[in-house]
Amino acid sequence: MLLLVGGLSPLAAQTVNRDSVRGAIERGVIGSDWGAIDRAVVALRAATQSVAGRSDAWLHYDLAYALHRRASGLIVEDRASAAKAMLEEAVAAAGRARTLGAGAAAQGLEGGVTGQLAGAAGGLALMRFGRQSLRLLDEAVAAAPNDPRVALLNGITRVNAPAFAGGGAARGEAELRRAVALFATDRSVSPQPIWGRADAHIWLAIALEKQDKLAEARAELTRALELAPGHRWVVETLQPQLARRR
Repeated sequence: MLLLVGGLSPLAAQTVNRDSVRGAIERGVIGSDWGAIDRAVVALRAATQSVAGRSDAWLHYDLAYALHRRASGLIVEDRASAAKAMLEEAVAAAGRARTLGAGAAAQGLEGGVTGQLAGAAGGLALMRFGRQSLRLLDEAVAAAPNDPRVALLNGITRVNAPAFAGGGAARGEAELRRAVALFATDRSVSPQPIWGRADAHIWLAIALEKQDKLAEARAELTRALELAPGHRWVVETLQPQLARRR
């Protein structure tokens, strides 16, 4: 499907392929090129508002995913307030994707983004969104136990959730190991999502590091770089952080 970038005159309008937009997002994530992801968000917002795009479940999923990635960058930069609006939009887009037929895949993304929103919002919203996030993820895992991206999002959220709420590094590690195993046999093709292989190793490394399993964590980061060479967050932040713990 071709997506029309909104806000442009007919002569200046650009068409971009769905797979091209997805590729731009992944390259942006690997290179921390937030401008590229911002452009993808603009294109996807316009596309989901078009006559054809309004009913395209995977287009709404892609918008939620792009917003999730951009908000993640803001959170890493300690800009939670800036991330909050994007996360609220991402939750709505993922919910729309689920309603339109993207099923458990969209519900898993909705749950993961809701978990991010809990952290970004803080205060009383932390508990409310936190509970909602885990409920959505539990339901998504039950509906699609073999979906690696659902397992990944569940694992990430568990790593960041407190133990009393069903989270913690050990719980997250178990789910992230399951995600890695599921990705090994995943054969998803467009328009279904195909992202996440490197992320599973990155977040497994984070879960392991939190438990002082440093050698295993380093090995997982190496595996992540084999899948996503030059990943800036890994090379510039996570590997140096582990090196300081020798």
